[in-house]
Amino acid sequence: MRKSLYVLPLAAALALTACGGDADGDDVTADEMASQLADAETPQPGQYRSTQELLELDVPGMPEEMAGMMRSAFAEGAAEETTYCLTAEDAASSREQMLANMAESDCNVERFDMSGGTIDAAMNCPTGQGITGDVSLTGTMDGNGADMVMSFSADMPGMGPGTIRMRVVSERIGECS
Repeated sequence: MRKSLYVLPLAAALALTACGGDADGDDVTADEMASQLADAETPQPGQYRSTQELLELDVPGMPEEMAGMMRSAFAEGAAEETTYCLTAEDAASSREQMLANMAESDCNVERFDMSGGTIDAAMNCPTGQGITGDVSLTGTMDGNGADMVMSFSADMPGMGPGTIRMRVVSERIGECS
């Protein structure tokens, strides 16, 4: 399974919203994101381990029994550890892949700062079901891993505002086997 250190957390954020970038005049442009990415540390090739942790699942108006089942199912799936090999080729193209993923989405990137080994991004994304959600991504990244918190919030029809927050940690654990 090939995944980029930078692409994995953003892909997870986009998956939370079913986002696929139309941007209006106030949004961050692809050129501005490319400039930020050009200064970011390139991930080192090698074997990586990625874990996810559900931090919050809050959907007011949802029956507590259903919310509990969703928390359990999400937590169980998120807790599964994934390992993957990041080749030198994948590492070298990770920035371009991240930009391509963002450009292919329907999300408007409102904030994107990748300076000093940190990331702070915010997007507004339609889910394709008449709901628009806000996605934020904050954390740290370096050549050997990333530790990020992603949050998705939206006003759910008939239920009210809901929030899902999760933590994604990727760490280099050695050479590819």
